[in-house]
Amino acid sequence: MAKFERKTKEERKTEIMDAAKKVFLSKGYRYATMEDIVAATSLSKGGVYQYYKSTKAIMFDIMQRGNYFRYRRTEEVIASIPETDDIIEIITHAVIAKIFDRLPEKQLYIMFLSEIQYDKETEDLFFTLEEQGWSLAIQNMKSFFEGKKKPAILENKNFEKHIFPKLYMRILNGILVMYELFSDKEIFEENRREVYELVYTIIKKSFDSYKSTETT
Repeated sequence: MAKFERKTKEERKTEIMDAAKKVFLSKGYRYATMEDIVAATSLSKGGVYQYYKSTKAIMFDIMQRGNYFRYRRTEEVIASIPETDDIIEIITHAVIAKIFDRLPEKQLYIMFLSEIQYDKETEDLFFTLEEQGWSLAIQNMKSFFEGKKKPAILENKNFEKHIFPKLYMRILNGILVMYELFSDKEIFEENRREVYELVYTIIKKSFDSYKSTETT
């Protein structure tokens, strides 16, 4: 008989999320049920429902963990690039890594986004994730310039709320979606430099847009 192993709350939630990822990737988020996920864990139905009441709640937690993963990944990316004080270049490298990283969670993100057109609550959850993701990205930038001369824009109190208009965030998100959606990724892979320049231009435009609102 296997020895009973007591798990913490976080360990149980992680087990549920890991099981849900496998179910979503094999069956599709829309068609997955709580029963499918329960069957993929070592927990009872009551044990799973103690933490999650729906597949949507599980997916939201997976997406939130994705934001924190991206925060840590961005720390690695900006630490590996050549020394620069060009904040647009730094953000561009982080965005490029986000687009080109091969991760199963990105497929889950596409599944999550596809539900927005059918479900208002999913759209509201996306808005929450969007705000959280940008807040973490700002922390990345401030961390990078810790102990260095910060760009004036980082010292602006309105930076977090206004620097990156949602229009530009959605455009960059659209590039990620198009990369992930199709199996034919060569068009992106073979033109990585062009993608980099496009992303840099979009980010620079967003900064210029912000500066123009500051001077009017």
